[in-house]
Amino acid sequence: MNASIKWFVSNPVAANLLMILILVGGFFGAYGIGKEVFPSVSVNYITVNMPYPGAGPKEVEEQIVVRIEEAIYNLDGIKGLSSEARKGRGSVTVEVDTNYEMTKMLNDIKSRVDAVTTFPKDAERPIVTELVEREEVIRIALFGDAEERVLKEYGERIRDDLAAMRDIDSVDVWGVRQPQVDIELSEIDMRRYGLSFDDVVTAIRRTSLNLPAGTIRADGGDIQVQTRGQAYYEDDFNKIIVTSRGDGTEITIGDVAVVKDTFEERNSLTRFNGKTAIFLAISVGEDPDVIATTKAVKDYVATGASFLPNELQMDTWRDYSVLFEGRLSLLTKNAIGGLILVFIILMLFLSPQLALWVALGIGVAYMGALWILPGVGLTINMLSMFSFLLILGIIVDDAIIVGESIFRHQEEGYDRFTAAQVGAQAVSKPVFLAVLSTMIFFSPIFFLPGLWAQLLWAIPAITVIALSFSLIESLWILPSHLAQMKPEKERTAELGTLYKARLWCASGLKRVGQNVFRPLLEKALRWHSLTLVLFLLAFVLSLTLVGAGYVRQVQMPNVASDFIRMRLEMPDGHSKEAKLEIIKRAERASTQLAGDPEIQELIVTDRLIANQLSFMWGDTIRLMIELSPEVSGEIEPKLVAERWQYHMGPVPDAKKIDMDITLGPPQSRFSISLTASNVEQLAEAAQFLKQQLEQLPGTRNIRDDLHSGREDIDISLLPNADSLGVSLSQVATQVRQGFYGAEAQRVPRGRDDVRVMVRYPKDARSQVDTLSDMRIRTASGAEVPFYSVAEASYVPGYSRIKRKDRERSIVISALPSTGKLTVSEIADIMYGDVAEEMQLLFPEVSIKKDGQIEDQEEFDSAAIKLFGLAILLIYSLMAIEFKSYLKPLGVLSAIPFGIMGAIFGHLLMGLDFSLLSLVGVLAVSGVVVNDNLVLIDRIIQLREEGVDVYAALVRGSVDRFRPIILTSLTTFIGLTPILFETSVQAQFLIPMVASLAFGVLFATAVTLLFVPCLYMAGASLKQKITGRALDANTVVN
Repeated sequence: MNASIKWFVSNPVAANLLMILILVGGFFGAYGIGKEVFPSVSVNYITVNMPYPGAGPKEVEEQIVVRIEEAIYNLDGIKGLSSEARKGRGSVTVEVDTNYEMTKMLNDIKSRVDAVTTFPKDAERPIVTELVEREEVIRIALFGDAEERVLKEYGERIRDDLAAMRDIDSVDVWGVRQPQVDIELSEIDMRRYGLSFDDVVTAIRRTSLNLPAGTIRADGGDIQVQTRGQAYYEDDFNKIIVTSRGDGTEITIGDVAVVKDTFEERNSLTRFNGKTAIFLAISVGEDPDVIATTKAVKDYVATGASFLPNELQMDTWRDYSVLFEGRLSLLTKNAIGGLILVFIILMLFLSPQLALWVALGIGVAYMGALWILPGVGLTINMLSMFSFLLILGIIVDDAIIVGESIFRHQEEGYDRFTAAQVGAQAVSKPVFLAVLSTMIFFSPIFFLPGLWAQLLWAIPAITVIALSFSLIESLWILPSHLAQMKPEKERTAELGTLYKARLWCASGLKRVGQNVFRPLLEKALRWHSLTLVLFLLAFVLSLTLVGAGYVRQVQMPNVASDFIRMRLEMPDGHSKEAKLEIIKRAERASTQLAGDPEIQELIVTDRLIANQLSFMWGDTIRLMIELSPEVSGEIEPKLVAERWQYHMGPVPDAKKIDMDITLGPPQSRFSISLTASNVEQLAEAAQFLKQQLEQLPGTRNIRDDLHSGREDIDISLLPNADSLGVSLSQVATQVRQGFYGAEAQRVPRGRDDVRVMVRYPKDARSQVDTLSDMRIRTASGAEVPFYSVAEASYVPGYSRIKRKDRERSIVISALPSTGKLTVSEIADIMYGDVAEEMQLLFPEVSIKKDGQIEDQEEFDSAAIKLFGLAILLIYSLMAIEFKSYLKPLGVLSAIPFGIMGAIFGHLLMGLDFSLLSLVGVLAVSGVVVNDNLVLIDRIIQLREEGVDVYAALVRGSVDRFRPIILTSLTTFIGLTPILFETSVQAQFLIPMVASLAFGVLFATAVTLLFVPCLYMAGASLKQKITGRALDANTVVN
């Protein structure tokens, strides 16, 4: 390494060409790199979906879900099964082991499912698909006072236009129902004409079809012959002949039924700004560019809407490029500001030329990373932006240590070429070892299991790549540039004043080192035991602050969003009309917010709300309002949410109402899973656990995912049914035909396959009393009243049935309140004594940790092992290099104190300690190791020269005082602009930046005082053991 440093110092052209190569490569990499909001992750899930039209959840569970589970559960590579049975559809989700080949698993599952021969004949073919996560970047709302058919027509046209664009990977249309032809046949008309549902279905299938009839080979060529009788629309179906009477009269479908060209019945609704709407979700794929994609969409919306009718409007919604550009702009602005501050600090305390080359070196390291990132599949996203910010301190550290060493050798009288070579070589070993140690310390993230590890993968990748280029820049390029640095000449006039100010700062730092730091260090070394105890007490105090709640622990920081969301869970079977009225109340309430007195006390505006979205699916209502950009940050979203709910009024029928005003991942929620074959015990056990959760302090929003409370109707035959020629199969078939419908055929109409359903009119289908008028038609043609051969009884039912690993399951969840029990504390209680008590009461019920908790425990366990292995590896490298068992402990022992600085920083700024804060602590560890290595290396050099322990510690610490102080000062000041940002984008960065900035600041004291005192304590201990004095000939190993 020393030879390569010497070669580059003597060959400045090579160093410049290497720098230019990195810069050019960085520009090309930055141009071609993908841009996305969040990193793409692969999800190891395969789903099997199977429609069973007209069947209830229980039938779907028994005849679809269970049969799929039993067919595939014993395949190699399956980690777990989760299933759901709902009305008309069953689904099984397979979680695949991370290292198992997905293509093989997909084929194996398809083969097993296709081999099942016992599915009901009315069930449709199973669909087996691998889940592919696409990143949605923007939505288009198409809304207005128009019929659903018009919305669908124009929505599909817009979808086709967008899908043809180069920058758009996928477009999905939401809120559109599939078209359907309903042929409504009343019981009275069937009796009047002597018809059945089967008669009408048979007539349609017999008449409504197109068939090829072969080819006529005429003299003039072949002529294709086809028969065309396919019915497509209402008029076509009305003309189909069902039967003929003896007098020749033809009875058509139009005579006996009402044909409606409508849409499938689905309890869903989408509204935008108070009008019926559909949405188009635009996603990016393998080569994402969120900026280009959203620009193409916004240009289309602005210029391509001329074909829309007057009653329709088009607008964009949830534009994620705003989030991306805001974060990128924030980081770019603060990076430039921080770089300028770093330059000023280095210029004041060292020299302008050195400051220029060190600042340029930071850019070279970042450009090198941008050059390589596309080649390893990384993109510019939120996490990669975090990573660049995270390693700023380490990169600055490397450059400053090398630059200061060269500058110090110049001050000592070496010529500029010798100073560059000797100065860089003097610190090359600790700098290289520090960079290598930091790489090893971050590397375990590559091998951690779970989704979080995939999301965090960018952090170690960018760290390793950027630090590699930082090492190249610091040891090869920077010394060559500084070798060309000529001694400064004394300036005159205005520049002379600046020159004198800079000399005063530079000499002032030296004076502080000699007159303030040196006496303080000497006292600390004389009282080294007391100094160590004080540091340990400070560390314990910082942990106590967290334990006592002065610094709260959260998974992710709670950042207020410009989107306010409300979610209402209504009782099973709640009418669509009642839910629509709730939606309209919410829409009216949103229009009243701008005039609300409490809001007007803070801000006066005509446009408080930019957009409002209402969405209904089943028994769930989701409502959302978006604050206008001009009021973003000017008013507290929590107040707007409270006033919105006030104007909306109470919703007493709602089972649950949730409000969410935060940006980012949902709030951490405790959950516990129960499984059993005994449904009664399962429900009772769930109720028991909910009662136990209610007794814990601070638990709220306690709920389960058992969708019960509704009543189903069970039909059974009476004993006399056989004598009347009626079987249970006939009863079931005809009840299904009347209330769900008999599917006569599917009509190809454009891109849609339109179902043709024959059934009772809607009014009759919605009433149980229809059974009283129903006639069961026998094979002989007789009509028997329903209640003369069958009976109907009410039984408890479910709107949805969930299963886990081939058993019925219920998940109970709860949110922890601020300042009360945490999720982990709730888990300890519930999985401990409460679980044991539940097992005694309900022995057939198994209690399982929810998937998120299992994943978290797996993640934590792997993290402890891998980071422990990494620290052991780092220790081994240092022990081999230093030829000592104790000196590496001195370097590594300071790492925990980075946590201390981070905690005190969070306390000073009133921040919660989150996962992002912990990531900042990792970066602090890299800086601490770097500084400690440089210090220890200098002390060892002095000891090898024969200097006694005490003098070596004092002199070595004073020698390294300036680079360590400058490293901390430049890192802290460089990050300061972000600490005082008020934008929403900055709120995610601030916890990480606070950990890094304050951690580095506190680490300075650890490096300059704690490490020398720890070294002194080790030397004293060895002296006591060996009985040798701490003289110049004693070397601590």
